[in-house]
Amino acid sequence: MKIVRLVLIYSFLFFGLNQSLYAQVTEEPDSVEVTEEGEEGEEEAPEYDSVIVTGTEKYWDFIRPRNFLFDTAYAPAREFYTAWDTITINPYKKDLKVMEDTIRLVLANFDDCSFHPPAIGDVTSNFGFRSWGRRQKFHFGTDIRMEVGDPVYAAFEGVVRIAKRSSDYGYMVVIRHNNGLETLYAHFSQLLAYPGQPVKGGNIIGLAGSTGRSTGPHLHFEVRFQGEKIDPATLIHFPSGSLLNDTFQVDKGCFKHLYDVQSAKLKAKQTKVPKYIKARKNDTLTKIAKRYGVPVKRLTKLNGLKASTKIKSGRRIRLR
Repeated sequence: MKIVRLVLIYSFLFFGLNQSLYAQVTEEPDSVEVTEEGEEGEEEAPEYDSVIVTGTEKYWDFIRPRNFLFDTAYAPAREFYTAWDTITINPYKKDLKVMEDTIRLVLANFDDCSFHPPAIGDVTSNFGFRSWGRRQKFHFGTDIRMEVGDPVYAAFEGVVRIAKRSSDYGYMVVIRHNNGLETLYAHFSQLLAYPGQPVKGGNIIGLAGSTGRSTGPHLHFEVRFQGEKIDPATLIHFPSGSLLNDTFQVDKGCFKHLYDVQSAKLKAKQTKVPKYIKARKNDTLTKIAKRYGVPVKRLTKLNGLKASTKIKSGRRIRLR
């Protein structure tokens, strides 16, 4: 009996010690302080507030340190971004199709920009317009065929900005990379990443699936700069899983597809224009023309009014 009692005591002490060590490892956040000194004449990067990442997703219980605190001083590519948002996919709201600058990004080198293809599989849908039922819809990424449970990899080194469930994307991840790009990965069956997590190119960030608006298991992969999408095929040769070049030039030409999207939306809006509408308070033909995508000249001719004429609320206006 004494031997059994001693074994039980030693087992209890050993288990308690292990639990204590584990608690220290998981509860203590990374305390390394990073400081950046700007060159003379350069504007200093804006100071971000610290963000406490919280969530109820079960996978976080296994991979995220308890009470994880992410100091946004660690946010990468601070020269291109002034916000760190763990909820909104595009908080930047910039119109890059009219950008005047040309920015050269280093995609890969031997220091902190290693590349890894986001997934291994055949491309099933490219960037651009495609049929969606009876209408055309612009597809802002590259789809790669996968099986449920296949690993999905971070394309470059960086920090996870978003890891959550979205109604359209399903389980999805957004990573901001050291090179200035952001990449988005969608339709996971399971996430293996959390906001604020540092990753390297080739780290597994989730398992493929078909969550959200998806017709079958695949990875939807997007490349973004300051919130706007770029055709991934202009950076990556998907059949070989390699970069086309170690550098990439960002200019307004990368976003010329936005004009096509804008034009398609306007055309679709025009096909749904009613024959008559009732004017709103303080309406003019110019306001109505902009609202319905109808030329002002057509409205002046159909209604016998000047473009600047204020129209009485409730007046019947012919559009076509």
